Amino acid sequence: MNGWIAIVVAALLLAVALQAATGFGFALLAGPSLYSVMAPDRAVALLLILGLCVNVLVLAGERRTLAVDWAGLVPAMLAALPGLPIGAVLVRVLPADALRIAIGVIVCALVAHRVFRRAATAELPPGRLTAAAAGFSAGVLTTSTTTNGPPLALWLGGRGLQPAVVRDTVSAAFLLLDFVGVGVVLAVVGPHRALAEAIWLPALIPVVLVGHLAGSWLFRRLPVHRYDQLLLLAVAAAGAVSIVSGLR
Repeated sequence: MNGWIAIVVAALLLAVALQAATGFGFALLAGPSLYSVMAPDRAVALLLILGLCVNVLVLAGERRTLAVDWAGLVPAMLAALPGLPIGAVLVRVLPADALRIAIGVIVCALVAHRVFRRAATAELPPGRLTAAAAGFSAGVLTTSTTTNGPPLALWLGGRGLQPAVVRDTVSAAFLLLDFVGVGVVLAVVGPHRALAEAIWLPALIPVVLVGHLAGSWLFRRLPVHRYDQLLLLAVAAAGAVSIVSGLR
C-alpha cells in the first residue's frame, strides 16, 4: 500500500506542476493514479475538489492581474451546459472502452490538424461558433471521461493568444466545470459516499501547493513557442492515454 501512496503522490505532484505550467493536464496524470487506489465515484469527487484547488491557485494565488479571455469563455461555458447531460447519457449507453478510444483518436487527429495549420501560419477563428464547439465538447467530456481539457486547450492555443491568456482562460473554464461537476457528483452519488475519500485532503493539499510552485516557476520562464509546444504535447499525451486505457 505504501508503494501505491508514493505513486499517487508523485503523479499528483507532476499533474499539478503541468497544470500550473500550461493550464492543462491535471486530470490526465492525477486521474489514473487515483482510480487505481479507490472506487471511481469516490475518486472523481476527490479529483474535482483537488482540481478546484489547483485552478484557484493559478487564478488567485500568484498576485498578478488575470488575463482571462471572457469574450470567448462565456459562450464556451454556455455551450458546455447542454453537453454535461449528454456526456452522462453517452457513458451509460456506449461501451466505456470504445468511448475512450474514439475520444483519443479524435484528440490526436485534432492535434495533427493543429500542427499542420500552424505550419501554414493559420490560426483558428475567434468566432462564437468555434468557442461553442469547444465548450460543448468539453461539457460532454466532463461527465463522460473527465478528460475535458483537449478541446479547450486546442481552441485557445490555436487562436494565437498569449500564453498567459490561454493559461488563465483554461483555468477559469476548469474552475467553473469542476464546481458544477462537484455538485453533480454529490447529487448523483450522495455526499456520504462522494466525500468518503476526503480524509486524503490534508495529506494531498501540501503536494498541490508544492506542485503549483514548481509549475508556476516553469511557466514564468517558458518562451512563447515552448509554451505552445508543451501544450500540444500535453494534449497529444491525453489522446494517447485515452486510447491506451480503452485498449487495456
